Amino acid sequence: MAASARIDIQDFVDQRRVGRFQWRVFALCLGVLVLDGLDVAAVGFIAPALTHAWGISREALGPALVAGLLGMALGAIAGGPAADRVGRRRVIIAAMLVFGTMSLLSALSTGVWELALFRFLTGLGLGAAQPNAATLVAEYAPQRRRSLFVSLLYSGLTLGAAGGGFLSAALVGHYGWQSVFVVGGILPILLGIACIGLLPESIRFLVLRPEHRTALVAVVNRIAPGAADERTVFVVSEPADRRRNAVALIVAPPNRLPTLALWAGLFMNLLTVYWLNSWLPIMVRDAGFSLSEAAVIGAMMQVGGTLGNLTIGWGMDRFGGHATLVGMLCGAGLFALLVGAAPADGHVLTALLFGLGFCINSANTGWTALAAAFYPTEMRATGMSVMTGIGRFGAIFGATVGSLILAGGWSFGQIFLVLTMPIALAAVAAATKARTTGHAPAATEPVAVGSTR
Repeated sequence: MAASARIDIQDFVDQRRVGRFQWRVFALCLGVLVLDGLDVAAVGFIAPALTHAWGISREALGPALVAGLLGMALGAIAGGPAADRVGRRRVIIAAMLVFGTMSLLSALSTGVWELALFRFLTGLGLGAAQPNAATLVAEYAPQRRRSLFVSLLYSGLTLGAAGGGFLSAALVGHYGWQSVFVVGGILPILLGIACIGLLPESIRFLVLRPEHRTALVAVVNRIAPGAADERTVFVVSEPADRRRNAVALIVAPPNRLPTLALWAGLFMNLLTVYWLNSWLPIMVRDAGFSLSEAAVIGAMMQVGGTLGNLTIGWGMDRFGGHATLVGMLCGAGLFALLVGAAPADGHVLTALLFGLGFCINSANTGWTALAAAFYPTEMRATGMSVMTGIGRFGAIFGATVGSLILAGGWSFGQIFLVLTMPIALAAVAAATKARTTGHAPAATEPVAVGSTR
């Protein structure tokens, strides 16, 4: 096709069908989240084997669980601003190589505190990779399908977490707990190397950086061959405010209230998810099930979450993000009550945990989709990553409180009754976000990136 003299990047992406180039971006980022999910769930699934091998109590693993989550929180908070400065691609590649290497080193651990150190360093890479992969996919997706693409991407997280359960059940008995970390380290290193040659930079990031014009022309022509050349003027339909950094922008009025609602909602959502990810296999084991049964029952919650992620994106695009998210959170609260009241029957527990995972894990994805739709390109990576980092502190709180409650001898039913409280607070935060505007408001006039002539 003939090169256009003027291209609005927003319209360029929105008015075309998703092509092979964009599906490649999605597939690579999906791989990032699958491996992310596998690693995140690994310690929870191998916890019973670790306590047996090291002769320690289940509560003694708390430092390793919390250290990994702390690293993820700090990695997310640092990774977003870095990606808004140097690009999403570079941060994703570096993060994959770091977390793969540190996962391999985790297999060499001989005690809890050594494992905690390596899990913290692994978490730095994990924390930076996940939100930036979501940002990159969101910026290549048409706006009308952005929630669907983000939710499909996050199905990789729960799919990987489920895979961690099945992988643990298959490997630990034959090769020891170290084998899970070895597999979880080699795969992200290989994917990171593949991304060096295959993963492009965000088209929306490139259009805001005139110095990357050559790369922008190349990406545009990969999506639509012949659409641009050195004379093409690229129009940025969303404004950029270079007077303040992205962190200042997301907390300044009028973005402050919706940003706080996003932070609070994801904090409570991840508190619940990581409480379950960290301690559910041990809780199920304590309820009278075998180690392999506990791993499989726990994995079914992640399978439910994977299917929920496939549903919530479609619902958010069709019925509205806020209404769909509130509905999923209400469903999660109901399933939590039912799990707590259920008899100690493996089939019943599996079905109810599947339903709980369907709702609570998909709601976790819903927060990311809301943030991707709300923040413009100049602050999207920062907004999504800082939200994720704040949410990780909820995960730390959940893992820590879960440890204390297990140490206090609370019953299975009492624990799930308590879990309805953060779920309810997340629903309130989603309703609060619904009262704000749908997108972060413009601060400056649109920008035109001219030709080189």
